[in-house]
Amino acid sequence: MSKETVGDIAQLLQRSFEGYPSGQVFFQQLPSFRLLGMDGDELMAHMSVIHRVIASGGEPFRIFGIGDLCVKKENQHSGLGSSLISHLQDLAKKRGIDFLMLVSESNNFYVKHGFEVAENTCCWLMMQNNRSLGLVRRKLEGGFMYKEVGSKKWPEGEIDLLGHVF
Repeated sequence: MSKETVGDIAQLLQRSFEGYPSGQVFFQQLPSFRLLGMDGDELMAHMSVIHRVIASGGEPFRIFGIGDLCVKKENQHSGLGSSLISHLQDLAKKRGIDFLMLVSESNNFYVKHGFEVAENTCCWLMMQNNRSLGLVRRKLEGGFMYKEVGSKKWPEGEIDLLGHVF
């Protein structure tokens, strides 16, 4: 990824999410990979993806955690965000991923794409400003969402994120 693209991602994230760290291209940890929506050399959309394992009841689940999905304001409602979700879902099916997961304050877009709100209690490592603050166990009210992409069904018990929230 070029220096220019990294700079463009940092600017898009800061414009899209209030309080996003200036000049930074990750919020808590570097993503496993990114999907970018480009028009020639111009960045139009970005999605960070965390590829990892979570657990519930001792059973591991392979997930793609979606973080920082954003589209330039002037390109919103153009289908670009939907295209990134669709591409990620296709990739997840090819890679044997069980679920797509995310935390969002705006559920309507994701519900339209087949995501469901999870009511599970979760356990995760709380991080803020590049510092680990400790282990947290509680529900992520209203904005914790998942989509089944493999053959496994969403578990009913506590979800251990085995790390930070993406």
